[in-house]
Amino acid sequence: MVRVHVGGLTLDGTDGPATYTISEDGLTGWWAGVATRLPTIERPQQHGEFPKDGLLGARTITVEGVIHTEDGLDQAERMNALSSVLAGGEGGLLTVEEPAGVKWAMVRRVGEPDVRILVYGKTAVYQVRFRAADPRRYSTGEWVETGPPSAGQGVVWPVVWTAVWPGGGSSGRVLLPNDGKAPSSPSFVLSGGFSSALVTCVETGARFGFERPIPAGQSVVIEKGRATLGGQDVSRWLRFREWTSIPGGFSRTFQFDVTDPVGSPMMAGKVDHAWW
Repeated sequence: MVRVHVGGLTLDGTDGPATYTISEDGLTGWWAGVATRLPTIERPQQHGEFPKDGLLGARTITVEGVIHTEDGLDQAERMNALSSVLAGGEGGLLTVEEPAGVKWAMVRRVGEPDVRILVYGKTAVYQVRFRAADPRRYSTGEWVETGPPSAGQGVVWPVVWTAVWPGGGSSGRVLLPNDGKAPSSPSFVLSGGFSSALVTCVETGARFGFERPIPAGQSVVIEKGRATLGGQDVSRWLRFREWTSIPGGFSRTFQFDVTDPVGSPMMAGKVDHAWW
């Protein structure tokens, strides 16, 4: 049994009473696979074709069910609310509560909702379709924070038993696990102050830098190859741009380094778990 949340509405597939219910088999395209776009180039004067990597297309999600209401006015309001979901062509978050947990995708509505009254004031049926340009389904990951590398306090010699091992220090690294089955790109928030910052994937050596001073109290958000500061695009200050994704079922370690630190610069990293 599932619940779908989109555009401020809850479409309920459980056995409990609800205004918008999802019929049996009323959620299609969510768990199904996505069609593969496979280019073909025939071998001239030979058998077969040249091998080419395939790419997945977009995901189309269809939700259909019943609208339960008390009177004609309530029915009209509920039908209008459904017709207004992502009606302006904007993208929105579609969240599905399923037995395996909560997953989501960014979608846009396709066409117009099909709504028909069966019993005036009481029952209407609906069908609405959405399209996710990114065919992956995501589960939100957790943010992990670190400061730049710093030395620990060290041990005072000669050591007297029972030895006391002091703490302190930081490796300047975060470990980001992708528990899904599809590759997913990490997101980062770099908080000042510093003159420049460098983030390196330890396992692959891929790196990106940000070559602009960030004062203490401000943060730059870096995700999907783009950097924003206070909502403004500052991607021109990105360097190297060796973007990397984290394969499904694997983890990646990211090293944070800065120049001219002021206060307590920090890096927060997150990767959303992804499934095809």
